[in-house]
Amino acid sequence: MAEPSGKASRLLEHPALWRAGQLNQAPEALSTGFPELDAHLPGHGWPRAGLSEFLLDTTGAGELKLLAPLLKDLSRSEARWIAWVNPPFIPYAPALTALGIDVDRVLLIHPRDHKDALWALERAARSGGCSAVLGWLDERQLKVKDTRRLQLAARQGRAFSCLFRPAAAAAESSMAELRLKMAALGSGKLEVSITKRRGGWPVTGLNLTVAEPRRPAEIREQLSLWRSLRHPEDAGNEAELPALTNPTPAGATHAPASPGRLVH
Repeated sequence: MAEPSGKASRLLEHPALWRAGQLNQAPEALSTGFPELDAHLPGHGWPRAGLSEFLLDTTGAGELKLLAPLLKDLSRSEARWIAWVNPPFIPYAPALTALGIDVDRVLLIHPRDHKDALWALERAARSGGCSAVLGWLDERQLKVKDTRRLQLAARQGRAFSCLFRPAAAAAESSMAELRLKMAALGSGKLEVSITKRRGGWPVTGLNLTVAEPRRPAEIREQLSLWRSLRHPEDAGNEAELPALTNPTPAGATHAPASPGRLVH
C-alpha cells in the first residue's frame, strides 16, 4: 500500500481526527467516580469540554447520583458555577451538601420557554464561567443543529455539559460526543449503556451501584402535585423524585434561592 502524501499525513495526525479503538488519544476527561464506567470512556471519564447526553426512561432513575462525584470535585476544585438550566425539580441543598457539593457554586436558571432555555444553556457553556452545565430542554423543539451549537459552546467554554433527554431520543441524531442510556434496576443500582462514544463501539449492560435512596411516600405525593401544576400534560406520572432534589411547595414557583443562586 502506498504511503500517504505529506498533506494526507498531516491530516491523519490532526488531534481532532477520531480513530476507532484509540480511546487513549481522547481529549482531557474527568473521572466519573465509577471505575467500571471510566474503563469504557475516552480518557477514562466524562468529556472535560464537550456535550454528553443522558437518555432516560423516567426522571429519577439515578442520573444525578451518577454525576454526584463529578459535581463534588468541580465545586471544590474550581471557582466556577455549576449551572442547572430549566430543571424539572429543585436541587435539594441539604442533600447536595451531604455529598460534599459546595452549594455556593450552584446556579439555577429558570427560563421562560424553550428558546430562552437553549440560549441560556449555550451561553453558560460558552462563557467560561461554568465548570458544568446541566440542561433539560423541550424535546419536541430540540434540533440536531442545537446539539452542535451546544457541543461547540462546551468546547469553547471548557465546560462539562449534559443534556437529559428521554430514552426515545436514542433514535435521533445528535452531535453530543457521549451518549448514555440508563435505567433504574432497583436497590440503588443503575443499568448504563454507552450508545455513542469517541473512538469506540457501543457498550451495553454496565450495572453501577449509585446508592439511590428511596424517597418517602409523602415526598412523592408532593412531587406529583407539583408536576401537575407545572406540567399538566404529565399529570399521573409517578416517577421517582431524583436524588439530590426537592419538590417546589404547592403554590410556590421555586424553592428558596439561598444557598446558591436562582435566576429567572
